[in-house]
Order: sequence, then C-alpha cells, then structure tokens
Amino acid sequence: MDVPSELLRAARVALNIGQRELAKLSGVGQRTILRIERNDETVTLETRRRLQDAFEKAGVTFVPDDGVSGPGMRLRRDLIQQGNLRF
Repeated sequence: MDVPSELLRAARVALNIGQRELAKLSGVGQRTILRIERNDETVTLETRRRLQDAFEKAGVTFVPDDGVSGPGMRLRRDLIQQGNLRF
C-alpha cells in the first residue's frame, strides 16, 4: 500500500515521535521526512516505504482505501492503553 503523506505524518504525531527520532528509526534523513510530510512528490516510493516499515514495527497498521472509506491507520491496543498517544 502506498501510504499517503498525511497518514505518515498522522502516525508520527499519534506516536509522539519527533522527526529526528523517526529519522533514526527509519534511516531516512530528517529533511526528507519534512519533504514527505509536505507532500513533496519527488520523494521515492521506496523512501516512503521505509517510514511505513518503521511505523509498522512501532505498532501502526495502515488500512487501504476500500472504495467507500479513505485510507486510515490503526494502533496496537497496548499503545493506546499507555496513554502517551497524541492527536
């Protein structure tokens, strides 16, 4: 699934992860993360998928568009119970 930039940013904010920390977790440069979050279409799909992989390892599941509802994300239950999520 090609996760939209808006969902990648939403996952980062929900998990309360800064761009610098995400850069370390994903191996993607902080400036590139900023470009992705600004919806820069020149960032490769491979780079975006590295962010997706990092979020999935952290407990996020991305849900594809089903034709009725748009794409979304789900968080692992234990992350919600910790109370440190932010929206």
